[in-house]
Amino acid sequence: MRSLRLVAISAAVCLACSDSTGLSVQGPSFMRAQIDGNLFSLDDHDSFLWGVNGTTLVLQGLPGTLTPAGNPWIDIQVANYRGPGTYALEETANPGDVSEGSYGVIAGQPPVPVQTFQTMGPYRGTVRIIADETTLGTIVGTFEFSEAATIGTGEVHITEGSFRIRH
Repeated sequence: MRSLRLVAISAAVCLACSDSTGLSVQGPSFMRAQIDGNLFSLDDHDSFLWGVNGTTLVLQGLPGTLTPAGNPWIDIQVANYRGPGTYALEETANPGDVSEGSYGVIAGQPPVPVQTFQTMGPYRGTVRIIADETTLGTIVGTFEFSEAATIGTGEVHITEGSFRIRH
């Protein structure tokens, strides 16, 4: 009984812990990154989604209030999600195994994409899931990736990405 209590206390303490990134499951939702050196930042007043559909993890962040121009968003999908760990964001030979990062800008009324970018070909990256605490409904992690345009032209490089998304 004593060892069971020690395990329960250790598990509860670990939920509030963070790793070397300083991120933990405690606190409000956010998503931040540098996009070609410019700050992308969403906070608890913006819109977030995370969930697992079958074996695919989906993470999304976009502004909570859309303006007529310039509303950036980030979307990350991880195929064959198995819990915390590091996952590659890149094209695969299997059409069903989609692990990708996307970034875009929507504008107008109604809002439509004016620029989108996606990991493909030589453009790749990673997402590291530090914790996915289903009891609290929170997922925490870091990401970085490079992407080519799918609408518009050019490429983007997303670095120093981090998130805490709560249901």
